[in-house]
Amino acid sequence: MRDCETDPRQGALRNTGPAEDSRISSRIANVRVVSFFEPPAAPPEVEEPQTPEWMGPPENVLPGAFPLWLVLARTGDVMLAVHGGLAYPNGFGFTVSLRRRRGREGPGDDPIHLWHTVRGSEIPPEALRLGIQLGDGSKATVFDGHRWFRTVERPEGPVLLQRGGNGSSHSWELGFWAWPLPPPGPVAFVCEWPSEGVELTRGEIDAEIVNDAAGRAEVLWPEDGPSARAGGSGYMVSQSIRQAPPPRDEPGP
Repeated sequence: MRDCETDPRQGALRNTGPAEDSRISSRIANVRVVSFFEPPAAPPEVEEPQTPEWMGPPENVLPGAFPLWLVLARTGDVMLAVHGGLAYPNGFGFTVSLRRRRGREGPGDDPIHLWHTVRGSEIPPEALRLGIQLGDGSKATVFDGHRWFRTVERPEGPVLLQRGGNGSSHSWELGFWAWPLPPPGPVAFVCEWPSEGVELTRGEIDAEIVNDAAGRAEVLWPEDGPSARAGGSGYMVSQSIRQAPPPRDEPGP
């Protein structure tokens, strides 16, 4: 019995004999000598981008702890405390514990969410207000932290960023990063919450406590060098760091 193949000139099937079968097999064998599929080229090595130091603590550093416990607000319905001081060679971190007697009534009643939505307008009384002030009078608050996610330009003043945390309808535990290390003088932690009856309140510690703890911080693997990243979780809004776009030329007349 003979095999059949399509005649490309006539578009019809024709019979093939043994001699022609051998020529077809030879052609197939020759094609298999060179592989049609080749492994892909190795991807180029991409250097991991360096994160600006004001975006967060170095990951390769064991921080020095410093004593910090300030109850900034305590009413019949609200409690707010600052604690858990950790100092690094380039800044310091702390934790805010917040308790509210009544439960959260929907997304619009979340005091933390308002930190990331206030843009160029009055701060609503429902927003919990937090900030720090250093001995030279400079300050940073939770409402200006979003600016530092969009630039690699070195900030002129201090930076305060909320980095991670968790919460429920009644309580929140929130981590914060403050950059840089404070100059001599007091370090003030300030809060206010008008809708909850919390007036402007501040508590202070001496900057020397923070800077002494920073001197005890240890680089874990010096050969790797310290590094930081702009990660985060909880309520922090993560955005890509990018160069500020160049100014556009004004259109001509």
